[in-house]
Amino acid sequence: RPRIIEHKTERSPHSKAFGVNARSLQLLAKSGVTQKYLANGRKLERLTLRREGKALATLRLDQVEHPYPFMLVQSQADSERILESALTERGITVERGTQAVGFRQDGDRALVDIMVGGETKTIFADCVLAADGPQSPARQALGISFGGETYEEPWRLFDVELTVSLPADEASILLLDDGGMFVVRQKENLWRLLGNARAMLERLPSDTKVGKVHWESEFRISNRVAGRFAEGSYFLAGDAAHVHAGIGARGMNLGIEDAFVFASLYAEKRLEDYDQLRRPTIQKVVSQIKRAMGPPRPTTLPGKLVRAAPWIVPAVFSVVRNPAQRWILGLDHDLGLSH
Repeated sequence: RPRIIEHKTERSPHSKAFGVNARSLQLLAKSGVTQKYLANGRKLERLTLRREGKALATLRLDQVEHPYPFMLVQSQADSERILESALTERGITVERGTQAVGFRQDGDRALVDIMVGGETKTIFADCVLAADGPQSPARQALGISFGGETYEEPWRLFDVELTVSLPADEASILLLDDGGMFVVRQKENLWRLLGNARAMLERLPSDTKVGKVHWESEFRISNRVAGRFAEGSYFLAGDAAHVHAGIGARGMNLGIEDAFVFASLYAEKRLEDYDQLRRPTIQKVVSQIKRAMGPPRPTTLPGKLVRAAPWIVPAVFSVVRNPAQRWILGLDHDLGLSH
């Protein structure tokens, strides 16, 4: 029976992730969570690249043959709330305010020291899935490397109320001289802006009316993959195992994949295959994300090229459109499971 340890006392009201892809919806369908997601979120079927007010190319996710040919726009806070409700229905309580502070191996068992209410206790477990974030105390305690790179330029995020002439039911990628900006409506008149350009709120169409800013954040982006995803009875998932740029909305969705593969392998008594199945897949996806980050960054060769000659974009898109649409939906690889 699983125990879920969470050091935060409450769920965050803010949402770094806002899109649930087709792969995640497929994986969560049997649990009943997907039906609740669909009732809560909204379907996003188009993503359009724009330059100086003109649409250069559009990805049509609804052209992909799949039960869920769309990205579901839903705040991470809502995703977590619905998942936690599904756990409660199954008699599983997220143990909030509980911090894992020690990680040891005793033969074929994992020993985890936890601190709750100022008292330290030890959990004896058959295995531990450590999804404890980019700084992952578990990964560090196990001596697992986390190699990669960090982009120098700062990135910014706004959740803001807007009245804007951009299409309300599609995502727009604005290719600006000094960077890129991703714009998508989350719900009603609340929009998400994400990018590396300066003064993003001032770079929207001229008829835009900017309202209340609900959340803003500045951060740096890293692309990193753990040197191994397993050590003894410990296994890494989510940001503890891999972090990368948000292009393609793969972060939370790859974490859901990690958990699904882990649970499936546990049921099949095949946990020794976890690293072999997940790490090469993640490494490939992160490599693809690094290449996709070229155009939004004006200092790269692809970034300079698409700004100097935007007319080449439709020609390139005609070649990459179909695989790109499947990639956005998370349907670009097989999970390697027996079912």
